[in-house]
Amino acid sequence: MKTIAVLTDFSARAEHAARYALHLAKKVKANILLYNAFLVPSDTPMAAQVAWPMVDYNEIKSDTEKTLKALAKKLEAELKEDHFPGTFLPAVSYQCDEGSIANNITGLEENGDISLLVLATHGSDEISAFMFGNNCRQVIGSANTPVLIVPEKTPLSDIEKIAFATDITYTDVEYVKSLSKLAEKFGAEITITNVNPDNPLDSEHNAAVRLFMDDIEHDVDYRKITFKSVPGSNVKKGLEWLIENIKFDLLVMVHRKSTMFELLFRPSVTKKIAGRVDIPLLVYPYPAVSMPLI
Repeated sequence: MKTIAVLTDFSARAEHAARYALHLAKKVKANILLYNAFLVPSDTPMAAQVAWPMVDYNEIKSDTEKTLKALAKKLEAELKEDHFPGTFLPAVSYQCDEGSIANNITGLEENGDISLLVLATHGSDEISAFMFGNNCRQVIGSANTPVLIVPEKTPLSDIEKIAFATDITYTDVEYVKSLSKLAEKFGAEITITNVNPDNPLDSEHNAAVRLFMDDIEHDVDYRKITFKSVPGSNVKKGLEWLIENIKFDLLVMVHRKSTMFELLFRPSVTKKIAGRVDIPLLVYPYPAVSMPLI
């Protein structure tokens, strides 16, 4: 049975991300693991400057487990209220470890059932909410599993339209194949989006697009896939156009350095996303040994 791990810090944002994960879990028939990584005061940077009192590790862990248990029971109760007989009911478990979330990702992923990591955006306002906090950036940087970032205003509704932003790299075909398994659960449409180069009539680029889509048609057994050429004199402007003009429920990108993914976090692009803070972002790791989304 596949498991969706929800990385929580017990904030309202994180609780909403957990509910979104539960909505996905019911559709894809996966269980939920609530996960928290805690720090004891002696592990924090401030410890070198402040005389912290001795803190019992077992006490901190016990308190964290109690909070996780309470959250699990709360979510289970909500699940049962909306449950229809004969439909799948996800199991909700919990786990905590000492240390930062990013440092514990590898150990968490050793559980071969984990197919997706889910966490909330961070920040006190809409703009900073999508300028990922340190936890989000570190998790994306260290994870070998797809990561789903959920804004606090994301509606708990089915996914109907998915935008997959690509630079027409052949290896992205495998990511689309993985994504199609999720899309199929919702009957969702996948739009492959690519920003035009400086010369939109570049025959070499157009030939690469045709080859890429031919590979998609040949290798991906899912028919609801289309291609959309995004206008723009450069990638950054093209991403801004994509966010402003195409309505979708999920934005998907592959985490490669010095590509569209890095451009996504430029301030101007981030502000465009912040204007639509209901858009979850699914990030695939690169390179990936396997892509066990669902």
